[in-house]
Amino acid sequence: MTSPEPPPPLRDAAEVSPAFPVLCYRHRQRILATQLDATLEIGRQREEEPPPVMRLDHSQGARIILAPIDDVAISRAHVGLALAAGGQVQVKNLSTSQPVRVSPNQTLAPGDDALVIPPALLQFGDYAVRVDPAEDEQLELEGLPERTIPPGKQAPPASVAMLGATFDESKLLRWLETILGVFQSAANTHDFPEQAARAAVKIVGLDAAAVLRFDDGRWRTEALHAGDQREGDSQTSWAPSQTLLGWVRRDRRTFRHVPPTGPDTPRSLQNVSALVAAPILNGAGEVIGALYGDRRSGGSSGGFPRITEFEAKLVELLASGIAAGLARLKEEQAAVEARVQFEQFFTPQLATQLQRDPTLLEGRNAEVTILFADIRCFSRISERLGPDRTMAWIQDTMGALSESVLAYNGVLVDYIGDELMAMWGAPAPQSDHAALACLAAKQMMESLAAISARWQQELGVPVQLGIGLNSGLARVGNTGSSLKFKYGPLGDAVNVASRVQGATKYLGADCLITGETLKRLPSGVAHRRLARVRAVNIAHPIDLYEIVAQPTLDWNERRHRYDAALLALEQENWSEAFRNAQRLAGDYPDDAAAAALLKRVEAAERTSKLGDTSVWQLPGK
Repeated sequence: MTSPEPPPPLRDAAEVSPAFPVLCYRHRQRILATQLDATLEIGRQREEEPPPVMRLDHSQGARIILAPIDDVAISRAHVGLALAAGGQVQVKNLSTSQPVRVSPNQTLAPGDDALVIPPALLQFGDYAVRVDPAEDEQLELEGLPERTIPPGKQAPPASVAMLGATFDESKLLRWLETILGVFQSAANTHDFPEQAARAAVKIVGLDAAAVLRFDDGRWRTEALHAGDQREGDSQTSWAPSQTLLGWVRRDRRTFRHVPPTGPDTPRSLQNVSALVAAPILNGAGEVIGALYGDRRSGGSSGGFPRITEFEAKLVELLASGIAAGLARLKEEQAAVEARVQFEQFFTPQLATQLQRDPTLLEGRNAEVTILFADIRCFSRISERLGPDRTMAWIQDTMGALSESVLAYNGVLVDYIGDELMAMWGAPAPQSDHAALACLAAKQMMESLAAISARWQQELGVPVQLGIGLNSGLARVGNTGSSLKFKYGPLGDAVNVASRVQGATKYLGADCLITGETLKRLPSGVAHRRLARVRAVNIAHPIDLYEIVAQPTLDWNERRHRYDAALLALEQENWSEAFRNAQRLAGDYPDDAAAAALLKRVEAAERTSKLGDTSVWQLPGK
């Protein structure tokens, strides 16, 4: 059964009056403490909501899950609370069937509402909600003389002699050992807030201590530790003084308070004899939390409790340890995010190097080799497969090609539809960038057999690639934007590499490299020159060479015979060029480059008077 949407807010919860403490009870036992700082809806658990007791904040206010989903005596939305003018609170019975008692003489029927002046006690079923008056803003608070030092900042020098001659050395040593444990946990573990709260209870002798985080304008309890006298306290039922926390946040200083004991004591401080709160700062000196503690009359210390300036300083020291731990976690998170981002494009080894030296990502000129790999006949195959299977096929294929790039320490620059772009030589210099790129290209070609086997039943044809490589000077850096990172190259070398990839379909080759790449390769690499070409929007002619994944035994013979036919073509010796190309194509019918050369010879003989046939104009991109 679908749960109904929560009703609209009772009233805009702007700050028409100070926030009121809200205390929730079941069978007279406190189960939740919060603030009426937004419109509150109180009820039982809805489907797919977390179990009680829980406060859920949303854009229009907050919802308090007070009862479990099977407690049908309570409506899913039972009571609504909203701030009203003049220090009043608007109470609305949101239930469609159950009453809400607001005073001994007043009960709200379903749908009714009323204005009440705190303190007010609302009762429904086994539950009660008490709204107390706002805390007295004139509480006498005493701050430590110095502001808290943010993490990473230098504290003024101090010595043990400043303590005087009467301090207990053994007690001080135990305190320091406990504090050192907190700092060690802040440097190595994630449970340091809990350790700090326990340490505050132990070394300061507090009855309860809590680590609070300030987030979205509200204080939230992250860790709470109560001494033997406070075993009933929990993170939901315990409530700190918002007044004290407000002073800590405004002044970025540690404050302590010994409240008066009398009939005018604020309700939130009744039975509390001493309070202390120290700010937790980030590196910019902003308050992001607090270490808060209290010592009650009749508590662990006995007698009339007080918190001394020295004890408040110990609490502040513990808060500094928490701040250091949070700063470490933030740095670790940033490092993880950067590493995740880097490893989308770089090898793990290079990602680690970039974490150590992010300046490598800054724009600079570098000698690089760029590779473009394009899946042949993509449009025709994708039309046959449909969008779902096309997505699976392209992911499988691009995954294999990407593994080849990373296997030879390349950088994955981009995926452009059915095309992959990669680079070697940056961000870290690689003296053998051309050789690494060619090895990656060969592995790509070798991987096609396995890809084709996986998709043979659906494709009906083998998967084919066109790969183009070029080497040269490029400007490398973030070619994306501040919103989307894309590390890669820009410049003529990139444009040439793209055109070389496009030339593969005209020259009958799976993989082509330029003369600039060839001269950077070690001797002995199997290759043959296929043409000197002019490409669209490229001013200078380009020498193109074919490399293959595995040269055949007759590779040298093919290369020499192709060279002879190509030389005759470029010298406009038509009969010899035609004879050599025709024989080559006939002897090697599987040689697509030889068949393409024969077509060029036939076309060149017909159009020889139109221009220089030694440089072939590519028909397209």
